[in-house]
Amino acid sequence: MKKDLILLINGAGTNNMELKSLYKKLASNDKYFVYYPGIMPGAFIGTYFPKSTTSDFIRFIDCTQELINQPEFENVYLIGYSLGASTSAILAVRNEKIKKLVLIAPIVKNPNYRKFLKGLTFSLSFSKSLTRVQKIFYSEFIKRFIKVPKINIWHLQVYLHYTKRYLKMIDKPTLIVETINDELVKKKSIDQIEKAHKNEIFERYKVNSSHFLFFDRDVRDDVIQKVESFLEEE
Repeated sequence: MKKDLILLINGAGTNNMELKSLYKKLASNDKYFVYYPGIMPGAFIGTYFPKSTTSDFIRFIDCTQELINQPEFENVYLIGYSLGASTSAILAVRNEKIKKLVLIAPIVKNPNYRKFLKGLTFSLSFSKSLTRVQKIFYSEFIKRFIKVPKINIWHLQVYLHYTKRYLKMIDKPTLIVETINDELVKKKSIDQIEKAHKNEIFERYKVNSSHFLFFDRDVRDDVIQKVESFLEEE
């Protein structure tokens, strides 16, 4: 019996924990084979950013294409979070087997890094509602991010420029989870994706949370349920 393949593609600067709850929920469904690569270009390894270039991301995309094209998978669904949304958009355009696309807090243009660090620092300093896991993650993220060499940020900008043309070519049914208190994603970036979208099925699901919504207990379950229902829709 063939299964449907779900690809979860995380963002840069990740320790692989952000999408763990979504992965566990989707993987509990026997009809799915869920693939969640542990380390991809741009991910945190130890205490530093690896020196990822656009060619590293392209190599990751090519390897992922080999998995998508395996004959034992009937339908293929892509879920991209943060910078992983850019990678997912490229794959969705380049591979006809992909049936649906989910972009969560999508980074598809150069982020506002100053606002991002200011927002995280404010959260750590003044919010009493953060969980222990959130506090540890935010604190560690800030310490690592400020150590990233500027050349790596430049490579990220080059990669985002590379993905720009693909954003205008997305023709798959698409769900965007839009975090309205996002420290990184600009609303106009999502506006541009919607304007260029080439399929009648396009939905923006707005969530009152930050970029790290999967650490937010108030919205996490709702987002997971929304993604599940979108994938199940005929």
